[in-house]
Amino acid sequence: MEKILLSYVMTTYNKLSYLKVTLPFLIKNKKKDEEIVITDGGSTDGTAEYLSELYKEGHIDQFISEKDFGEAHGTNKAILMAKGEIVKVITDDDIFHYPTITTCKQFMLDNTHIDILGFDGFGFNINHSTYSYLKIEYVKGFKKWLIDKTPFLFCGLGFMLRKTSLEHLGLFNTNFKIVDFEYSIRVSSMNAKIAFYTGMGFINIVNPQSNSHKFYEIIDRERKMLAKIYPSFRKSISYKGSILKLKEIVARSILKRSVSDTSEFDYLDIASESIKKLDDYNSTNKFVFLS
Repeated sequence: MEKILLSYVMTTYNKLSYLKVTLPFLIKNKKKDEEIVITDGGSTDGTAEYLSELYKEGHIDQFISEKDFGEAHGTNKAILMAKGEIVKVITDDDIFHYPTITTCKQFMLDNTHIDILGFDGFGFNINHSTYSYLKIEYVKGFKKWLIDKTPFLFCGLGFMLRKTSLEHLGLFNTNFKIVDFEYSIRVSSMNAKIAFYTGMGFINIVNPQSNSHKFYEIIDRERKMLAKIYPSFRKSISYKGSILKLKEIVARSILKRSVSDTSEFDYLDIASESIKKLDDYNSTNKFVFLS
């Protein structure tokens, strides 16, 4: 039996229309030494049945469906189930660049002292009549961290974790709605070995069911909570600058139109265009690993 080197972990809840678009891309790109682990929070829209069928067909390697207590809890369960040396967090409604993930996977396998790796991507605003991509550059905070260890924010869509490092880094905090806020500030506040890849590995497609849309009013409150827990966070460019507010900006803009599901926009078209965007960007630029 092939040794599992990388586990894709995903948690989901009532996202059937999105999963039918994003999950086939993941399944198509999964390598023989990789697995897909999905936890469902007890969906009632057909998600559980859809995923169960994929599991029976062998497209998903591990799957459970039961009530959970939010994104952090569901993701933690998937991480603990994972068999791979490396854990890649995947979401149910965003687009990922799998060649970039493969490149980062090899880096993590070759550099066993690294606990966690991050990379940047683009934000996509469906409020616009034409596709509008916003470049997300958390690498700026990472470069400052390399110099003075000021904690910085980086997006969970770019997280790649070494499973044996979790006993040091810990799991996601279930008290936070925007779970990558707390986790990135926590790991960059401790003596963690962090690396960053300068390529673009994801497109965050904010939609009516995104946490950054549903909980946008919580973002600033959680930012202030983090500043109390990690006082040095106040000195970071993530706290002071516009980078931290990216999710809030994108989430608020979506409120300008009334969209309750995917009926008013073609998610497959958006996903396909997003993949092309990532392919074009990553094929025409040169990137490095920073650590």
